[in-house]
Amino acid sequence: MKMWITLAGLLIACALPAQEKLDLPKCRQMALENSKKLGIAGRQSAKATFDKKVYRANFFPKISGMGMYAYMQKDYSFTIDGGYLPTYVPDASGKLLPNLLLDAANRPVIGPDGNYVFRQYAFLPDINLSLGLDNAYTVGGVVEQPVYMGGKIRSAFRMASIGVEMAELNLKSVCAEVITETDEAYWQFLRLKELVVSAGKYKDVVAELVRSLTDAYQTGMASQNDLLKAQVKLNEAELLLQKAQNGEKLAEMNLCRVIGVDLGTLLQVKDSLYDGITPGVLSVDGSGVTARPEYGMLDRNIELKKNQTKLTRADFLPQLGISASYAWTDGISVNGEADGMASFMAMASLKVPVFHWGEGRNKTKAMKAEEEMSELQKEDMVRLMQLEEAKTRFNVEDAAARVRLTAKSLLQAKENLMVSKNRYEVGMESLTNYMEAQAQWQKAWSDWIDAKAELRVSETHYLRATGRLE
Repeated sequence: MKMWITLAGLLIACALPAQEKLDLPKCRQMALENSKKLGIAGRQSAKATFDKKVYRANFFPKISGMGMYAYMQKDYSFTIDGGYLPTYVPDASGKLLPNLLLDAANRPVIGPDGNYVFRQYAFLPDINLSLGLDNAYTVGGVVEQPVYMGGKIRSAFRMASIGVEMAELNLKSVCAEVITETDEAYWQFLRLKELVVSAGKYKDVVAELVRSLTDAYQTGMASQNDLLKAQVKLNEAELLLQKAQNGEKLAEMNLCRVIGVDLGTLLQVKDSLYDGITPGVLSVDGSGVTARPEYGMLDRNIELKKNQTKLTRADFLPQLGISASYAWTDGISVNGEADGMASFMAMASLKVPVFHWGEGRNKTKAMKAEEEMSELQKEDMVRLMQLEEAKTRFNVEDAAARVRLTAKSLLQAKENLMVSKNRYEVGMESLTNYMEAQAQWQKAWSDWIDAKAELRVSETHYLRATGRLE
């Protein structure tokens, strides 16, 4: 029997949803670990780092290997025509002079074709050549080094470095966004949990009144009209409780989504909606919006535009590069004989733009205009961020004041409820007034819970607006 009880207990335990005990720091950590947005931002940061390494490689020489292979089935044959060649004889100084035929007057003889006639001719026979490419190949290496590219390499590398900085700032911004979403879901869940408690207490109070009126009606001490009024209020209280419970379940599922656990997980939180502003929230160290990652991204964007201007200008400046290569060639045969050959070659390349019909000047001016646009955009965005900072600070102050006032109203409503109940029990208060006191007490409690949740969320938004949401 005990074995079956144990087995049944295990089956019931396995059927229950998993439970998580959480507090706000743990929720934040889980949300950051499971955030897809943060994962994308992390990949972007890694990509920017690799891009920087790619552009850094342009400062160093590039070493390449090369090879070529050729095979021709038939040799290429051709003939260099021969013929008679004039002869030359040296004079007393050793200088070669044409060996011309002279007449009796010691003048060169001119032939029928109008050319000088030589005393002797050398005969050159025809030369037959055969060029073969049987398994011809070339192997070697090339070293290339840019010397001056108009600043293009330096500007591109600086832009890549700025890209890394912007990716890191974007990562911080996404972290703040994820933390804000987590805080909103967390405090909303706690808000609904407390609303369920208040709705349950309100239902209990109304249910007690209905039981009292039912007994009084059965003994003829209360009218049916009063009982029906109380029963209507009980129905409203039950509906209010059901809405609060459904809202709590949805808030719990939303928090599960944010922290990356199964939506059916039962969450147990350690915190509560406490009163008062968190110490140090409104203490600003003077940095203001400059501590926000968005502000840093605006700064980097201006610097990026400046380097884009330099990069555009570099296309229209002189460019100088050098290269050296060493190769071994073999397999080329002449008349069936082949001999390998090693060769070294060095080259320098200089490109100087001369006239492009104003293309370079106009492109540079266009990029300069974009640079000025980014500066104006920064000024506008900074004003918006300063406005957001002030707005969130006022929201925190208003929420703190609302917490104090709603807490005071709750005490007054609770006292009013006790007085109304005592007066109703001795017949000095009408049922309508008593039920109205109950409703006011429940509303004051709900307002107090809403105010506390709003204060916690307002604190998060203010910390994000001042760049202090870590």
